[in-house]
Amino acid sequence: MNSHSIDIIVPVWNRPVETRDCLVTLMEHAPGARLILVDNGSDRETERLLQEFAEILDDRALLLRNDVNQGYVRAVNRGLARAEADISIVVRNTSRVTAGWLEPLLAFAESHPDAGIITPRLVPDNGGRSGADSKGAGVPFEVSHGNLAAMLVKKQLFDRIGGLSEEMDGGGWCLKDYSRRAFASGFLTWTVPACTVWYRDEVLLGSEVRRAETLQRSIALYLQRWGEERVYCINFPEGVDLDIVEQKFSVVLAGARQGSQFHLLVRAQLYRDMQQAGYVERHDDIRVHRLPRIMPERGAAKALAALRAEHSALVAVTGVDGLPFPGAADAIPFSDLEHRVNSTAAELYTADKADAICTNSW
Repeated sequence: MNSHSIDIIVPVWNRPVETRDCLVTLMEHAPGARLILVDNGSDRETERLLQEFAEILDDRALLLRNDVNQGYVRAVNRGLARAEADISIVVRNTSRVTAGWLEPLLAFAESHPDAGIITPRLVPDNGGRSGADSKGAGVPFEVSHGNLAAMLVKKQLFDRIGGLSEEMDGGGWCLKDYSRRAFASGFLTWTVPACTVWYRDEVLLGSEVRRAETLQRSIALYLQRWGEERVYCINFPEGVDLDIVEQKFSVVLAGARQGSQFHLLVRAQLYRDMQQAGYVERHDDIRVHRLPRIMPERGAAKALAALRAEHSALVAVTGVDGLPFPGAADAIPFSDLEHRVNSTAAELYTADKADAICTNSW
């Protein structure tokens, strides 16, 4: 894969200083990519700035203009619709890319055909580079959803499911919906920590009342499409080894890809084995908790109580059917969890369901 097969989409609404910084870093650190600049009804100063960059970049730029601000999601979708490359990357105009940010993204995209959405490591930008290490650390892992501060989208995915839902806000619910639609069509969402992009929080537009209404509408539509996101706590008792966890982990991973959150309580040795096998940092909605060596059953009961204080609807699950979960008389067997995950997959995560949602999403 070479740089000529990349389109970088930058939706812009005002903020000319940050926009200039963003475009300068893109020109420096993505020299072969084409920039699709979507002017979302910006003021005259920003409009002139974008025209200047488009002239400098010549055929490496496509400048699109909306007469009025149509919203960030619509601007993103317009850019994605005009992209011709195999790889599109959405970059917010207040983000700044860094040296070496692009190559790990492209390498991972090429080596993982089912990775449809990929984000870099996103570091808060306080105006300087001294607040965090610009070098990525850790291995790639799956995430619940992407981030519009910087997000790679494969053309194959866009051609299959279209753009983001314009009925939703441009925040987490819209992005979770896009990842659920991607998963229903056979694509996964990943983060690659080896590449870094600096970002700033977006400026919230509109009245607080209107934003609250949009948020509630987004949540309602998400729940209508995908159902309620659940939180599970699974206790793996003494004697469970890595072989048993491996047999059950596919169910947990499928549930996380459906939007549910999992907390796994494991003994110290099993935690080390899972860490070495790559299960501890496999998905950001699967959290593995190491229980104390002394009285681990009591530790499991305390961990469950703390999680239930945070998640009132949490469901306790016995990691091995027939063995009790300390402090959880209401725990369901793992076989029930497996049935729930499989039933959700059969009901919601099918090609026909994905097609129906995609047709009406944008």
